[in-house]
Amino acid sequence: MPPGIATDLLVRQVENTAPFLFSEDGGPSYAALLRSWKTRAEPEPPLADYFQLCMAAHWATAGTYVPTDVDNAIRRKLWELPESPALFEPMVELVLESLSWDYAPFTARRVTLPGGTLLATHEGTWFSVAAGAYSAVKAAEPELAERLFDAVVGEVRREAQALRALREAGDALGFLKAVALVAHNLGDLDRVIDMWELPEDDALRRAVYKAGRPGCAEHHPLFALVGEINTPHLAEENHRHLALRQARALRRRREYLLPPGPFYDGWGNAVADSRRGGLSLPELGEVVTALLDGLSREVSREGYPRALAGILEAVPGGFTALAKNIPARAAREISSGALRQAVSVPRARFEARWAKLARL
Repeated sequence: MPPGIATDLLVRQVENTAPFLFSEDGGPSYAALLRSWKTRAEPEPPLADYFQLCMAAHWATAGTYVPTDVDNAIRRKLWELPESPALFEPMVELVLESLSWDYAPFTARRVTLPGGTLLATHEGTWFSVAAGAYSAVKAAEPELAERLFDAVVGEVRREAQALRALREAGDALGFLKAVALVAHNLGDLDRVIDMWELPEDDALRRAVYKAGRPGCAEHHPLFALVGEINTPHLAEENHRHLALRQARALRRRREYLLPPGPFYDGWGNAVADSRRGGLSLPELGEVVTALLDGLSREVSREGYPRALAGILEAVPGGFTALAKNIPARAAREISSGALRQAVSVPRARFEARWAKLARL
């Protein structure tokens, strides 16, 4: 088997963070592939099969609370093995195909664009794999590298068009969500270009590296605006949310996946409303404790109070019922001081304040 995580362990990791994938039928082809590996007795598969498994695992978990740790494998390690050059073509074909994989069932970190298409952090995952593939094959297989180049540039342009479409539609919150997503995606692209140390005169580097700067060939004014808005306002609201890993019940259903921050009122409603399959009060207590732990670490200082507001709005029995399922100290924290004030702000007022940042 190629060096990396064992196949059975990788499948168990997917099941740990996205158990709903294994309790259903249908869905994207890569979901069916993962289900087939659960009973596949092949601990040392060929490289092509292993690469496909790693790609599927990452697509299924990149939007969950505990993504599988195969990033570096699919971005670099599996491209540098002695047997890799003989498999460059099928591996590149899989990378190109994966740009069109349906990720909607496995992430809420997305925004719907005018016309109904999606933009998500999964495009950043794709950028990172495509840039790694390009770097690996460009010397030996220039035609494959050119196809990857065209696909990457095409996606960069699509994301600029997505930002423009949301602005023209007057969708301020959608635009802010897209700002966070595009910042993540372009950051992933830059990191892998740096990882492979592509030279200054490389075609891909010249075309898309640091797209927020005017010197980049694919620079767009809205990419510069992304940097101006994301860094001071949205970056700390859109990270890996490590604190929420404590609340394992959040992994049970795809409806509990976290959307772009800091707009978490609806998410709080979904996890708390028992009429819509929300969590039990003890489980909800674990979520609230995790949110407070994140706040104590200065994580999502705007978003986590909105999650609490959404929970308090939807939980049966309100704060009185919730207080019985969280530590007394946590109950006091929610019901007093600055946090109480933040939670008490109506959702419409909170979102209207944020909408002003979109500069529409």
